[in-house]
Amino acid sequence: MKSQRHLRSLATAWLLSAFLFTLPSFAQTPPPAPPVDMTPRKVTIDGAELYAVGFDKLSSFPYTIVDAGTGATPEEIKAAMAKDQVPPAIRLYHGQRVVLTGYLMPLAIENGLTKKFVIMKDVNTCCYGSVPNMNDYVVVTMKGAGITPIQDVPVDLIGTFRIEQKYEGGYVVSLFAFDGEKFLGAKK
Repeated sequence: MKSQRHLRSLATAWLLSAFLFTLPSFAQTPPPAPPVDMTPRKVTIDGAELYAVGFDKLSSFPYTIVDAGTGATPEEIKAAMAKDQVPPAIRLYHGQRVVLTGYLMPLAIENGLTKKFVIMKDVNTCCYGSVPNMNDYVVVTMKGAGITPIQDVPVDLIGTFRIEQKYEGGYVVSLFAFDGEKFLGAKK
């Protein structure tokens, strides 16, 4: 009788430990992402009708990096450069004036202003060690003297959006570019 109780206790302890061991991985499984509404949205700013573009759309598709960092051969890189991974719902914005929303990270600052920066999906993209996907950021070049960088809050800016898969030294360095015209500041 005593050994049966002991075996039951061991079995209960084993089942409980097996459950608890699997619980953290179960609890950390994120729910499936809701589908992204890819319907183009326009806004009117200073009398101009512009597309509103954010990373809900820009980051919504998988982009596979094929470059020297992935061990690809020059032939594979050339083939990847010719392949269009950007879906039509994003290609629609190519060459268009848009309002772009995201987080700003300056690449260079001179006299307190930045002309060259990236607009990112979130602050984790650069500042906390997370490696961004190519479609998680846009390389921006502003016209004029530059802007005062505002960090850690989403910002809006107006300019021309371009899809420009760029390779340097055999490595993909960017997918999106933006010719900035006007900085609207923190998103309201």
